[in-house]
Amino acid sequence: MNNNLTHITVGVGDLKITRSPHALKTLLGSCIGIVLYDPIKKIGGLLHIMLPKRNSDDLKLTKYADTGLPYFISQMTIGAGATKGVMYAKIFGGAKMFETNGKLLNIGEANEQEVRRILRSENIKIVASKTGGTKGYNIVLDTETGSVECRVFGEQIAVY
Repeated sequence: MNNNLTHITVGVGDLKITRSPHALKTLLGSCIGIVLYDPIKKIGGLLHIMLPKRNSDDLKLTKYADTGLPYFISQMTIGAGATKGVMYAKIFGGAKMFETNGKLLNIGEANEQEVRRILRSENIKIVASKTGGTKGYNIVLDTETGSVECRVFGEQIAVY
């Protein structure tokens, strides 16, 4: 990854979209980080969702897959000018991070299933994914190349 890139941090339940030469980064646990990228216009975005479905009057759409992902897609295309037909997705995170009564809760798996369902319904291909496990993730999207550096805590960095 080019170390001269300006790094923009994406918080929990947040969304950022930018063009080359910037990088988007976030930390994930059971949350899912969805990268959308237009390789022709070099427009990249990162959505950090917390839960699969919005189940309250919470106005923060980007915390949930069912409201955040459609919003993200429209912001990439209508807002930033990405072309939906060439745009692809990469997904990360979804670890089993929480334990109740000795059992690991699998919020991450529910998040991943909802993200995959929505992307399929929007005809956006997932070209890479690294999900699951029980450790956190650190991901960085390079908007120049579309590559994502992913480091699962305690493991080597892998590029997707």
